[in-house]
Amino acid sequence: MQSLSNSAFDHTLRKILLVQLGLVILTAVILSLVKSHSYFWATLYGGAIIIASTSFFGWRLRIATQTDLNRPAENTVNSVELFKGIFLRFVLVIVLLALGLGWLKLTPAGVLSGFVVAQLAFWFSRTSYGVTRRK
Repeated sequence: MQSLSNSAFDHTLRKILLVQLGLVILTAVILSLVKSHSYFWATLYGGAIIIASTSFFGWRLRIATQTDLNRPAENTVNSVELFKGIFLRFVLVIVLLALGLGWLKLTPAGVLSGFVVAQLAFWFSRTSYGVTRRK
C-alpha cells in the first residue's frame, strides 16, 4: 500500500511541477515579446519561487506522512512536521521575494506575474491518479 500511495504522490507532484514550469515559461516568453526582455527574467524568477516552494513542501509533506516502523499499517500524519513545512514554505517564499525585488532589483510586475501564474498551475493540474469513482 505504501508504494501505491508514494507513486500517486510522486505522480501528482510531478504533474503540478510540470504544469507550473510550462505556464511560467509561456508567460515569460509572452511578456518578453509584449513588454521587454527584463520581464522574461523577472517572470522566470517569480515562477521559480513557487516551483521551489512546491518542491520543498512536497518533500516536507512526504516526511510528515511517513509511517512509523512500529506501526506500518496506520495512515498517520505528523502534524508537527506538517506545520513546520507550512511555516518554512512561507518563510522561503518571503525571503526569495525579498531577494528578487530588493537585492536583484527585478521588475516587480514580472516577478508577480510569474508568481501568480505558477500558483494558478495548481488549478490547471488537477489529477485523479489512483482514484476510483463510485457509481
